[in-house]
Amino acid sequence: MYNQNLLKSLLEKINIKDQEKLEKIEIYIENLKKWNKIMNLTSKHFDIINHIQDSLMFFEVVENKSGNLIDIGSGNGFPAIILAILCNKLNITMVESNTKKSIFLKDTIHKLQIQANVLNIDILNIKTEKKFEYATIRGLKCNYKMQKIIHSLLLNKQGKLIVWSYPPPLLKYFTLLNSISKNNKYIHVYAKEQVEQQPI
Repeated sequence: MYNQNLLKSLLEKINIKDQEKLEKIEIYIENLKKWNKIMNLTSKHFDIINHIQDSLMFFEVVENKSGNLIDIGSGNGFPAIILAILCNKLNITMVESNTKKSIFLKDTIHKLQIQANVLNIDILNIKTEKKFEYATIRGLKCNYKMQKIIHSLLLNKQGKLIVWSYPPPLLKYFTLLNSISKNNKYIHVYAKEQVEQQPI
């Protein structure tokens, strides 16, 4: 369960007072509960408000931004679904290797009529010509292979990686821009480095 007034209060703190967006978040929560009876999308002691709070930390980084965002390991939809509801200018791609979770994400997107799509694939096997202004990772270890893939997906000079973890991971292909401690010590923003081409 969750407290609707607490949800409204969280959104008001970031100047979101749009009733339609609040209703869409509530539809998402109800759909998550419905699907959770069929498959394990969340843990036994899952706290929806905490996950929304974490998602809103990502929102603070991309608020009013436009372009393409790729969310890696979208799972139960945090933060990607929340960002898709709140950020009308972003085109969001969710990458999820688990087929059942991908079906849940597609069903949620359809119900909410939001601007997003789902790729049912492991990020290490992704093949796309599309370039992204932003990549997001929440609670997923960004190993060396994943770094290389994300680096190739992000736009030169503009691409940013937003990571939820503690402490900030050391990433070879990225420069740590800042750790946002104002509201959440777990959010870190990285810039894509220009890696020189290695000789063959």
